[in-house]
Amino acid sequence: MAAAQLDLMPGEHMVLSGNPHWWYFWKQVAAAVGVLALLFLLLSVDKDWVSTGIKWVAALAFVVWLANTIYALVQWRTTRFAVTDQRVAYQSGIVRRSGVSIPLNRINNVNFEQSLIARMLNNGVVTIESAGETGDSVFENIPGPEKVRTVIFGQMQADEQADSHRDAAAIRDALQGQPLSGSSGPTAQSRLDELEELQRRGLVSDEEFEIKRRQIVEDL
Repeated sequence: MAAAQLDLMPGEHMVLSGNPHWWYFWKQVAAAVGVLALLFLLLSVDKDWVSTGIKWVAALAFVVWLANTIYALVQWRTTRFAVTDQRVAYQSGIVRRSGVSIPLNRINNVNFEQSLIARMLNNGVVTIESAGETGDSVFENIPGPEKVRTVIFGQMQADEQADSHRDAAAIRDALQGQPLSGSSGPTAQSRLDELEELQRRGLVSDEEFEIKRRQIVEDL
């Protein structure tokens, strides 16, 4: 069975992607130890009626363990944590799918947590603090949580730089009388609207706004 893949948006690029850490199966491993203990007990008992009872219990325990392990394996294969150049995404589920997608420009902070054992296993919890109604998003069993945190911060910085370049281009185009991307043409009204939007966002000072506004009005 192929692992679930994150559907990328147009122009989006994958940076980091993976399934949960293998510690995800610790419950199944512990249950397997219990089943083996029952089998060992079966071999050490001489009485037939006790042996028969243990056989049935061991058989039932094995069937339950096997079914649960298969389910956990499928669940693990269909759970994916990913970082792209636009967002952090997490999806899981077999029949009923669920997921969360956090745009990089809405992330305020990224924290990770590891116990001593988790550090030895390179496993941990990643918490993303973001703006919006959802608040903090907690992701468990993330391999290399410190590396994941560094990657997210790196993509956040790259996204901020890209926004700065777009803002600088918008200022240059507006001051030169060129339309912003997607505008229908360099009409006086569209240029005034663009200029007001730049002032509202704090990208143009009041003095620059007034000078350019006069130039546009004079061109009418």
